[in-house]
Amino acid sequence: MPLVAPSVAEDLAATMTDAIEDLEAEPDARRAVIAAYARMEGVLARHGLRRRPSETPLEYLRRILLGLTARTDAVTRLTGLFEQAKFSRHEIDSSMKHDAIGALREIRDDLRGAGAPA
Repeated sequence: MPLVAPSVAEDLAATMTDAIEDLEAEPDARRAVIAAYARMEGVLARHGLRRRPSETPLEYLRRILLGLTARTDAVTRLTGLFEQAKFSRHEIDSSMKHDAIGALREIRDDLRGAGAPA
């Protein structure tokens, strides 16, 4: 039986599950949010969905995720939290960490429902 490569949606949903577990276990919310972003970017690159030279990391993630999910609010929350974690000195507290987990779950669950290859 030949192996079938997972679709972008399936691969990203699995990665989000890992990112959620990491966020839940990591006491440093800033580090966990940044790691979740890096993990998602790696999955997308494996599927040939690389960042355009003119795109910021946030524009890139927003463009790809909005192409895969209808969860606009969750994508906006997640990319906003990543922006704060990566590019500001503002505290990333436990409520922000929980918001990131919630956004990841919403997007992941929507991706799992997509089922069709992207």
